Amino acid sequence: MADCHLTRAGLAGKRIDAHSHVGVYLKAYLCGEFPYAQSLEGLSCMQQAHGVDVNVIFPFGPELYFDVQKMIAGSAVPAAEPVSPVPYAAENALLMRELFDCCPELKGRFLPFVCADPGRLVDAQLDAIRRLEADYPIYGIKISPVLCQMPVTRLLDEGRPLVDFARSRDIPILLHTTADPRETFSHARLVFQVVEANPQVRFCLAHSIAFHRGYLDRAARMDNVWVDTSAATIQVQLARENSLLIAAGPDRFDADYSDHRRVIKGLVDAYPDTILWGSDAPAYSYIVRRRQGEGPDDFEDFRLKATYEDEVAALDLLTDEERRAVTNTNTLKFLFG
Repeated sequence: MADCHLTRAGLAGKRIDAHSHVGVYLKAYLCGEFPYAQSLEGLSCMQQAHGVDVNVIFPFGPELYFDVQKMIAGSAVPAAEPVSPVPYAAENALLMRELFDCCPELKGRFLPFVCADPGRLVDAQLDAIRRLEADYPIYGIKISPVLCQMPVTRLLDEGRPLVDFARSRDIPILLHTTADPRETFSHARLVFQVVEANPQVRFCLAHSIAFHRGYLDRAARMDNVWVDTSAATIQVQLARENSLLIAAGPDRFDADYSDHRRVIKGLVDAYPDTILWGSDAPAYSYIVRRRQGEGPDDFEDFRLKATYEDEVAALDLLTDEERRAVTNTNTLKFLFG
């Protein structure tokens, strides 16, 4: 296993973005959606322009294993002759090569996670990850069940070896999470089944768990769970629009949703040891059509636009101590225990 090039001690005091993508989202590009790609060089320029020192990164899309035409139509079906022999094998390798072989001058700015599909060809995925870790450091695993169209609860059965791998390497798992009642892949009620069955693995639940007060409270009571603020600007916009993606009524965390900065301030005040700051770069904008569940009509069109500057501005109303917590000390506990 390759030695980590960045350590807890070396990251002390750094401002860390806990959630960002690198690579190509091929389905988005072919459908004329936005965003569809991000390079390390581009992300590094945004870091330096906005006072961010280090980003957790992982591949953007999973399409190299799937039939792209069916992906365009909204179905995740393996290709007859896939470019990637198993889910994410090619994307994970390309991420590592971009950072360590093509842009080694940037390696001090990035913490690479590998992506995984929670239910398909899990043993073969792990074989590919083990080969990769012989040459490159792996800091965690990112799983987006909705992109793979595979329920997160597969991590309790077919996908359990992925969780066991994380436990054996003492690395965390970052999970896409939503409270959309239509969602059969990444809903928080399913995510918590996985989290509660694995108290010795560290998890981060993305996107502020859709501002669902009950699930936020539940996460805060658990020693192995953190919550990131990724795509805060557009998540708050969705709240103002009363989107099904965001908790509603008495379930919604009480905050001033006219300003995403005030929402993040409220979350940090309520959950000071649980919240991590993350941008979701470049998916802090989201102009796409996405399948939200397994039914034939479970699609939604999104037209949401924000910037990296907006995501960094989510830190504006925090005290110095709070900023250190959500960009460093909490993040280091998630990353390293």
